[in-house]
Amino acid sequence: MDRFTFFSPLPRSEPGGSTFTSAYLTQVQIKADHRVLDLACASGDRATWIARSRGCRIVAVDTEPRYLPVLQGRTSDGGAGHLVQPVAATYDALPFADESFRLVMAEGAALGMGLQSALTSWRRLVPKNGHVAVTYPGVVNKDAPPEVREPLERRMVEPLRPLADYHTIVRNAGYELVHQVPLQPELWDAFYADAMRRAWALVAAEAVPEDDPIVREVIAEAHWYRRIGRGRVFLQALVLRRMR
Repeated sequence: MDRFTFFSPLPRSEPGGSTFTSAYLTQVQIKADHRVLDLACASGDRATWIARSRGCRIVAVDTEPRYLPVLQGRTSDGGAGHLVQPVAATYDALPFADESFRLVMAEGAALGMGLQSALTSWRRLVPKNGHVAVTYPGVVNKDAPPEVREPLERRMVEPLRPLADYHTIVRNAGYELVHQVPLQPELWDAFYADAMRRAWALVAAEAVPEDDPIVREVIAEAHWYRRIGRGRVFLQALVLRRMR
C-alpha cells in the first residue's frame, strides 16, 4: 500500500479542513471570472468547495495522476465538475504561463520543495498584487528536539523552523504578508482520527497486514501528535501578495 491508496478515500491527505481554508481566504477577493490554481489537490474536496462557494474556475493539480479520476468523480458529485480542471504535474515545473492565475493555493505542496524554492517558483504564476496562499509546518521552539521534529521532517526537504524565519523567507521571495492563520487543534485531531479509523478498518478487513509500512507510519504519526507534537508544532497558512 502507498499513500495514494491509503488517503484517496479520505477528504484530505494532509491536516486541514474547509473552515481552515475559509479562514485564510477571507482576505482574498475571488470573483467568478478569476482562475485559481489549487496545488496538492488530492481527491478534490478543497477544489470542489472553493468552486461552489466562489463560482470561479479552478485548475486542480496533483503530482499523483491516480488522483485525477477520483477528483473528477468528486467534483462532479459535488456539482462543480464544470468548474474544475484536473492536471497531473510536478509542483516545481508547472506547465502554465506567467500571470495565469489570480490566486495560487498550496496546502502542503511546498513540503517537497522547501518554502523559499516554492515561493520563488510560484511567484511568476500570479500578476503583481496577485496572491499566493501557502500552508507550511513549523516548530514553536527553534531548539525543539528530534522527537518533536522527525515525524514531519521525514516528508520535508528542509528542517522545521519557527514562524519568524518563515516571515523572513516571505519578504526575501518578493511577497508581502497579508494574513496568517494557524490550523486549529481540533482539525489536527480530526485528520488523525480519520486516518486512524481507516488504518484499523483496513487491518480489521485483512486488506493489509498490521505491519504494513504506511499503516504503521500513519498510526505512529497520530500517536506522535497526541503525545508529543500538540502545542509544539504548528501548521500556518500564509496569505501573500506578490510585490515584484
